[in-house]
Amino acid sequence: MPATVVYVHGAFISDSAWWWSYVAEILSKSDIQSRTVDLPSCGPEGPLGNLSDDAKAVAAVVDEISGPVILVGHSYGGAVISGAAVGKQNVEHLVFISAVVPDGTSVADCGFIPADDIPELDIRDDGTVGEGEQRFKSRVLESLPSPDMTEEAVQRLTRQSLASFTDPPVGEAWRNVPSSFIICEFDADVPVAAQRAHAERTGAAHQVPTNHFAHLERPDLVAQVIVDIVDKLPVAP
Repeated sequence: MPATVVYVHGAFISDSAWWWSYVAEILSKSDIQSRTVDLPSCGPEGPLGNLSDDAKAVAAVVDEISGPVILVGHSYGGAVISGAAVGKQNVEHLVFISAVVPDGTSVADCGFIPADDIPELDIRDDGTVGEGEQRFKSRVLESLPSPDMTEEAVQRLTRQSLASFTDPPVGEAWRNVPSSFIICEFDADVPVAAQRAHAERTGAAHQVPTNHFAHLERPDLVAQVIVDIVDKLPVAP
């Protein structure tokens, strides 16, 4: 039975299918199906879900798939897939793209968010947080291959619940499930040193010459990592 990739987006993201569409198109040529999840922690205003709600939303999609699943988490999404995969026998591999590989600490405390950035975030009374005046997500997106892609990406940024960043891990499935890490070599969002530290918790590390959004900047390289993983999955009797 062919594998299905379930993609879990990072922080402050809406319309997950758009962010994954470039990789999904390439994967389809290798008969690899793709699914996306819009996380309940992300939206225009509160109240929004927390990390546990996000993990449950992804786990529900995994339950709908009868064959093997590869969970791909980008940035914050790494914490989500680590919880969603717990107890899911059909999850064969976890792929972290510049992503949190949780080891007992919250996303806020895992080394991905520089301490100097926290006071600059736009925190509101409805329990949500946004990128604020520093526009740290929007600025990173300016490095995408074309102005049109940047414009489309920025239009799909949204707010997120503060709780999703401060909650403790809801699972650390990477300890039991085979996993890989894609390091974004020129990442202006997540420090490369932090990525390398998290990558050491996984079974294999791959480096790509991109900024934070490798799946938009070089979807071919991200897809190739996934295709290679699929090709090595055990064949069901």
